[in-house]
Amino acid sequence: ANRCLGYNQQKLSLIFSTGAAATVTTQLFLFPVLVSFWGPNITCFLGIIFVAIGLSGFSLCWHQPGHMLFYLLTRVGSGCADTATATLVAKCSKPKDRARNLGLITSSRAASRIVTPVASADLFEASLSHHAAPG
Repeated sequence: ANRCLGYNQQKLSLIFSTGAAATVTTQLFLFPVLVSFWGPNITCFLGIIFVAIGLSGFSLCWHQPGHMLFYLLTRVGSGCADTATATLVAKCSKPKDRARNLGLITSSRAASRIVTPVASADLFEASLSHHAAPG
């Protein structure tokens, strides 16, 4: 991050804190409005689309403020998609399966926090040797 975008530890901490605030704000204020207007299915779909656009954008955009805006779009999308997923699981699961299914969501999120940084670091290091996408 420092080599490519000029981010030092202080800037990274600020960016991650801003991203967390964007997710929490989305979950508290935007998500209820979207669910009441479109329902949890469409809200989840929109969240996934925002995450996809954000991830694509900030992986391709190496300049500010674009990189930060795409990152924040990813965090807003995550706030919608993650919350809608839990809502849909709670709503659609049979009562006897609800706790187990919600537990599986929590476990898969925790596992992704372990696997994703390792995979991302390897992919990032590989990408430094290319000026264009392989293929």
